[in-house]
Amino acid sequence: MNQTPVLSVITVCFQARDQVQATLTNLLEQTWTDFEYLVIDGGSGDGTKALLDGATPAFSQAGIPFCFLSEPDQGIYDAMNKGVRMAAGTWLLFLNAGDLLLDPEVLARTFKTPPEAKILYGDTLCIYQGQKKLYPALPLSHLTYEMAFCHQSAFIRRELLLEHPYDITYRVCADHHFFLSMYLQQISFARLPFPVSVYEIAGYSDQNKLRSHREQHRMQKELGVFRPTLSWFFREIRFYLKQGIKHMFGQHLIDLVRKKRLHER
Repeated sequence: MNQTPVLSVITVCFQARDQVQATLTNLLEQTWTDFEYLVIDGGSGDGTKALLDGATPAFSQAGIPFCFLSEPDQGIYDAMNKGVRMAAGTWLLFLNAGDLLLDPEVLARTFKTPPEAKILYGDTLCIYQGQKKLYPALPLSHLTYEMAFCHQSAFIRRELLLEHPYDITYRVCADHHFFLSMYLQQISFARLPFPVSVYEIAGYSDQNKLRSHREQHRMQKELGVFRPTLSWFFREIRFYLKQGIKHMFGQHLIDLVRKKRLHER
C-alpha cells in the first residue's frame, strides 16, 4: 500500500454503537484496501469508544490505517469537516453509522482506473423496514431542488472540501448545499455505472423533512436558483399535502404507503 492512501473513508456517529459495528465489518470485507478509515464520534456514552479501540487490531492486520476521534461536536457537518481536516486521502467517502458499501468489490471497481472527474457518484440501494429498492442517481440538474444522489454513494476530491467545507449553519442539508454549489461552479462530476452503497431510510434528514425543505429554499435563494415556476408550485403542494396527511394520520400511514410503493417496484 502507498504511504499516502488514495481514499479516506469517514464515518461520523453519535450513540450508534451497533450501527458503527456494521460499517466496520463491511469495510474490512473490501478487496481493495488502499484507503484509510476515520471515525469521528461525538463523544458517545454507549460503548462506541471501546468498540473502536477494539477494532484497531483488525484494521492493522488488514493493512488499513485506522484512527478515531471521540469528542463533542456541533452536529453532523461539523464532525464531517473534522474528518476532512484529519484525512490524508486524495478522495473522500462519507459512510455514516450503519451505511454499507454494496459489495466487497465496490472500491476496487471505483478506483480500477484513476478518475478524471472531481466528484464521482453512483446509485444507492435503499432499505425501509425490510423492503429494498435500487434508487438510480438522477440527472444532475435535479440538484437545484433535490438531492440527485445519496452522499453515501459519492466520492469527493478532498481539495474541494478543504476549500469549501460544509456550511454548518445548514443542520440537515449542508451536503446538498455543497453538491449544488459545485454543480453551479461547473466542477466535473462523473456517474459510476454501478450502485455504491446501501442506505437505510431512517436517517437524520429523513426525520427532519420540514427543516430540510426550508433549508432547500434557503440554499436555492442563496445560490441564485430559486425559481417559483409552475412545477415548483406543484412540488410545494405535494410536499405540504404529504406533511399534512402525516400530521393528521401519523407516521404509520406514511410507512404503509412507502412500503407498498417499494414492494410494487
